[in-house]
Amino acid sequence: MHQFPTKISAFFYPKAGWFGLVMIFGLPWSHAFFYIGLVGMLFCLLASPAHYKDLVAACRENIAILAVLLFVYIAAGLLYTHAPMEFAVFDVKKYRKLLLIPVFLMIYRDIKWANRLVVAYGCGVLSLMLPTLLDGTGLMRLLSLDLSLYRDGSYTDQSLVYWRNHIVHGFHASMLFSICILSAIRYRKLAWPCVAIATICLLDIIFFIHGRTALITLVAVCVLMTLNYISHLHLRAVLVLAIFVASVSVYEISEKIHERVDSITQEARAFIVDRNVTTSGGNRLHYWGMSLDMFIKAPVIGNGPGTFRENLEQPDNPLHGQPHRHTHNEYLTLLSQHGLVGLILFIFLAQQIYQKAGRRHDIWLKGIVRIGLVIFLINAITDSSLHNESEGWTFVLLACLANMRPGDTASAA
Repeated sequence: MHQFPTKISAFFYPKAGWFGLVMIFGLPWSHAFFYIGLVGMLFCLLASPAHYKDLVAACRENIAILAVLLFVYIAAGLLYTHAPMEFAVFDVKKYRKLLLIPVFLMIYRDIKWANRLVVAYGCGVLSLMLPTLLDGTGLMRLLSLDLSLYRDGSYTDQSLVYWRNHIVHGFHASMLFSICILSAIRYRKLAWPCVAIATICLLDIIFFIHGRTALITLVAVCVLMTLNYISHLHLRAVLVLAIFVASVSVYEISEKIHERVDSITQEARAFIVDRNVTTSGGNRLHYWGMSLDMFIKAPVIGNGPGTFRENLEQPDNPLHGQPHRHTHNEYLTLLSQHGLVGLILFIFLAQQIYQKAGRRHDIWLKGIVRIGLVIFLINAITDSSLHNESEGWTFVLLACLANMRPGDTASAA
């Protein structure tokens, strides 16, 4: 009878990893695939009692300890927040994904899962980009496809962005671009397909979605990869100069990009001079000002979860009708609601992921984690990336990839 838990675990546990791949595939674009994978993965783990000790062991990893500690601290804010419990619980739930980091560290210990995870994620990003590419190239109309139900109109009714908004779409496209370039360097036989997909990502960001954060991230990623992967000093300088010249040229040639980049200063000026909060930039500057005021009132432990939404709903707030639940800046979201303690815990977690990836001999995986983390941290300036679902779960994926060990064969294989 005592062998029954072992037998049932041997049946279910290997399937947890594959359900996780379904979850990662749906992460960039499909709630259905994501939740099918998540529920399937958790069920398989619950049905594997013989591996519960592995979860305990995974919880002892530094990344897992910091992730759980950050969530526990955020949840403890329920004890002192003055926001309605509905708002507070909503915010706490957004950080539950941190508790899945130990689970991912438990399942995906063996380095051979890295390729599978990256491929699953890459296929998901391509699925995210496909409707935009079809629309942008005119193939959608040619093929008489109607995907308007999945179009995101939060920025404009003529948006070519589907499934997600501009920021999230640009975030994932930037991630795939960096993965493809790194893969082209690492796997020479796959260089041409990888370069082709990276080029598609460039076209997607530059000509179709025109996401301002994605454009900035793209330049930063190109410079970062040049500085880290080109050893010849003169060639490195030439490439950095070429990136700068190409960026300026695209800015001058593309009317849409010119308009999008210039709108940053225009919207900021309109906010400063006329207190115009109706634009995308005006929204953010107003939210950031709100968050700084909240931080000043409670700089150490913060005001507690849900307080941003509570302040936004005040009748005298010019944006009280907006549905937003966070400040569109992860650093300010943490500072305003969870204080310096919350921000420091997050920084320690990000630093641990970056440092853990740096100990790897595999330059490919090291680059994916480190450059991916840089993309996440840049995106967190204009979006509450950890609070959000799609970006936040990508952070969980990066934590998992950083912690893989080449000599540790997982039972889920």
